[in-house]
Amino acid sequence: MLSFFLADGTTDPFYLRFATPKQANLILGTSRAAQGLQPTVIDSALHQNGFSTSLFNYAFTLAHSPFGPVYFEAIKRKLDESTKDGIYIIAVDPWSISSKTKDPNDSAAFEENKLCLATTKKINSTYPNVDYLIHSYAKPLFSIYIDQVKNVLREPSTLLHKDGWLEVKVDMDSASAKARLQTRINEYQLNFAPYYHFSSLRFSYLEKTIDLLSQHGTVYLVRLPIHESLRNMDDHLVPGFDVLISDLAKRKKAAYINYIEDSDKYAYSDGNHLYQSSGRQVSMKLGEDISQLQNAKNMTRNFH
Repeated sequence: MLSFFLADGTTDPFYLRFATPKQANLILGTSRAAQGLQPTVIDSALHQNGFSTSLFNYAFTLAHSPFGPVYFEAIKRKLDESTKDGIYIIAVDPWSISSKTKDPNDSAAFEENKLCLATTKKINSTYPNVDYLIHSYAKPLFSIYIDQVKNVLREPSTLLHKDGWLEVKVDMDSASAKARLQTRINEYQLNFAPYYHFSSLRFSYLEKTIDLLSQHGTVYLVRLPIHESLRNMDDHLVPGFDVLISDLAKRKKAAYINYIEDSDKYAYSDGNHLYQSSGRQVSMKLGEDISQLQNAKNMTRNFH
């Protein structure tokens, strides 16, 4: 069918991540990372400091990729297991280690069990990924053709790049930005904060993810900046989150790079997600910070 071959980065926010091979260097997390971390920018900063990487953004959304059995298995399958010196960026936040199930540790009731990371058997398919389009694409297949026609007439509002970065295009005038922020705050207050609770099971899968990736390279835990109003809800969900992650990083001999205190320096498309220009800034800074940590690690190794 023609639609199979027309599917691309405008088809939906996920498809191209399933139409790519296994990867040696990964960015993981929820939509904060999917939209906020730009692989080519991080790669550029690393290359300027002598590191050769080709990062792939394999972050999805809070519904699709909180830490747990589904995301862990998907990461295992996407990882190029022959890699020995990879770089793995794991974006962490309180929501990604929490659940809105009655029992936060009831994995059988996790929402992601019914979504594309669980329902797609072939996640490293060469283009096109027919399995994804048949079993996990949310709309009728003919809509791919219709959307392509519409894209000729107007620029799509979202574009999933081949490196996995989800580019979101929105008006950033003050009235539009303020309205989207308020909508996001209301959503979290009404639909998220009352129902989400810390999950020790999800936290254990974050640990397992670190253990897995540490066998193939260096792991960097990263907390991205968000708007102050949403940060307050983050802090209420898991009090002492930064201490929890810092202790985890120390136990696992990973680095924790925390940008939450710099939140007022950046612009957000809706308070929860970095606007693309600010995402570029954070990505460049992250690449530079990782370069410094990698150099320090190499110096220590050479000294010993």
